[in-house]
Amino acid sequence: MSGPPESHRLHRERLELLRHLDRLTDVPMTVLGFVWLALLVVDLTGGLGPGLHLLSNVIWVLFVLDFLLSFAVAPDKRAYLRSNWLTLVSLLLPALRVLRAVRVLRGLRLLRATRSLNLVRLLTSLNRGFRAAGRAVRRRGVGYVALLTLLVALAGAAGMLAFEDVPAARESGLTGYASWLWWTAMILVTMGSDYFPKTAEGRFLTWFLALYGFAVFGYLTASVASFFVGRDQTADDGDDGEDDGEATNAALRREVVALRQDIAALRAEREGNSGGDVT
Repeated sequence: MSGPPESHRLHRERLELLRHLDRLTDVPMTVLGFVWLALLVVDLTGGLGPGLHLLSNVIWVLFVLDFLLSFAVAPDKRAYLRSNWLTLVSLLLPALRVLRAVRVLRGLRLLRATRSLNLVRLLTSLNRGFRAAGRAVRRRGVGYVALLTLLVALAGAAGMLAFEDVPAARESGLTGYASWLWWTAMILVTMGSDYFPKTAEGRFLTWFLALYGFAVFGYLTASVASFFVGRDQTADDGDDGEDDGEATNAALRREVVALRQDIAALRAEREGNSGGDVT
């Protein structure tokens, strides 16, 4: 008889412990999430030096420890893995960097494998960056969407620079991170560009950027438009504020007087009916 209640109690305690652990690690994991994404951008655009490479490894170890601790505390292991499978993939990818250390085997297949791994690293790191943004900006409004868009633009430009380092891109003037950042911004605002990606990874990333741009740019445009329209309405209301306020007060006074008269009439009618019944 005490089995099911005991298991429910243990389940609730583990959930509460997991929430408490998330609250404790909220701020440091948020900061490390942004730093991790920034290191990925630096890695894709120019490579990491020894110091930054060491910092990247330290952050990766901290992420692994945080994931393992949360996984050990979680009452339902399968549900936790289903909801955090992208995080798990992002933690497994750095272990595959051994491919980049094999300099002798830099053939076409290895280059394609490296680009594919970098694409997965980029997408999973963006997912972690989105989570960090969600922790940093609690209110899901324009600020949150703007922060996500900034992360997508910075990381997307780094990915395009790494994937599309081809002669056709250089001939089009896309030779550095700044030019690719401009190209990514044009994709996000749905204006497009004359250059079409040549690699499979670049095309997939372009599709992702265009999909994000179509989904979010309309929301940002509507928010900016509503902001200016709201300011115009506020200015108009400010000009006529006193007249509108006086008219409203006068109407309210008339309504109150009318209600008092109706109440008095109802009382008189009720008293008259009561007197007739007594007689």
